[in-house]
Amino acid sequence: MRKTAPLAAKARSLALNVHFKHPDLGMKEYEILSRATAFLLSVDPPMPSVDNTSPYNHLVKSQQAREDLLMKQDYSYDPAGGSPREAKDLGWLEFCPGTFRPLAHVVAASHVLSPWMWKNYYPQPWLEKITQDHVRYSVSVYDQEKKDVSKNHEPLATFGLNPYPIHHPNNMDLAVVHLKSEEGALKQMGALGVEMLHLADKEILFDKGDEVLFDGYEITADHYEAMEKMNDQFETRKETAESDDDARVFVPYNIKGNLIFASPDRFLAKTETPLPEGVCGGPVIDNNGNVCGVVEGIIPTDHKETELAGAASFIPYFRIKQFVDFAEREMLAKIVPKTLFDKVVALKDGKALHEKDKSHNIAGDQSLKEKDQGITMDRAYQEMVQSIRQTHSPEQVEAIIGTVEREQEEVLDMIEREGGDLDEIIAKVRTKTRERQREILKEMESTDIEDAQIVSDEQAATAPK
Repeated sequence: MRKTAPLAAKARSLALNVHFKHPDLGMKEYEILSRATAFLLSVDPPMPSVDNTSPYNHLVKSQQAREDLLMKQDYSYDPAGGSPREAKDLGWLEFCPGTFRPLAHVVAASHVLSPWMWKNYYPQPWLEKITQDHVRYSVSVYDQEKKDVSKNHEPLATFGLNPYPIHHPNNMDLAVVHLKSEEGALKQMGALGVEMLHLADKEILFDKGDEVLFDGYEITADHYEAMEKMNDQFETRKETAESDDDARVFVPYNIKGNLIFASPDRFLAKTETPLPEGVCGGPVIDNNGNVCGVVEGIIPTDHKETELAGAASFIPYFRIKQFVDFAEREMLAKIVPKTLFDKVVALKDGKALHEKDKSHNIAGDQSLKEKDQGITMDRAYQEMVQSIRQTHSPEQVEAIIGTVEREQEEVLDMIEREGGDLDEIIAKVRTKTRERQREILKEMESTDIEDAQIVSDEQAATAPK
């Protein structure tokens, strides 16, 4: 049997690297600008839990797999996961075709991704020259079990990020950015033990004294001192000068804390020792394994109130949810046509797709007379979609729509290539669809029969005589 390398311990967070290069500062190579912690937040909601104790659990999974395969063979875009919900309760990106929808947000601290935007944190004059065009982002995965600095310089893997962060609109220290080549990156991250996290349920309430876990990376050299050092270098360096190697090193770090204070914008938790440099932007994990906050910083250790001194400050989960909702709306508006986006806005507001826009004066538009038939067909189609939404899950609706759109394309293609009677062409296309479905069902049924027989044999062997 072929041996495989053991997986690394589960990682809830990622090491975030921000590099920059600016010719006016005499730079010929990219250098480290800032480092901290980030994490993967799933775009899709968690899947409903399955009873793993049932002897027929594998049959439930097999049935779900069959439905997924039948859906995907007719619908090229993966629908969002999670349990069926009303349209108004869906996330903005759940209305986006899977080809364009990211599977994960990389959540981080805004002041780390774009320090030039935070002059109260970084007053260095040279930062005023830096813009988004001068930086590039990446995240690294480190072995969670190796916390010896001398042996932990090299990451297990590093992944590029797109240089287009979305920042909180009201200057809260939050931002999201996204993976380049996401599909391959997530697959490799999963193999390295990186978890994709979900936000805590908005209905959950936390009490004083509740335990939380802070997870992230410690930076072995002080980040602010490193920024000051760069400030001195840029004052004196020549264009021919070579950059010094950055001595800051990532070390996996986690510590438990207990809640001591809560406000609408901020939670505080007391930890045995103050959080170290680098944990900003890291996830705060509740007892259910979900994200209940993002690390913002610490209260100064010389604070006059002893109980608060050195406490960890983090942005609560409901504020993160509001920001993610804002970011996803911004993303969808750029991905889909405006007409479609406006329909999504209407759906999220609880309006039906076929409701007329009262502001549009149809009577005054004579050109619409030539399009009466098209309008009637479009209205009938929308009413059909609205009808099936009432009796099917969002995934099933998207699969049905995908099948209809695919068949329409095949019909038009056959008419253009071969010509012939329209009704006959439609019948041919529908026959091909049924044949594909039967082939997949046949494959899946043979697998189910074998699995069911195994369960039956096991039950017979253990049944009382």
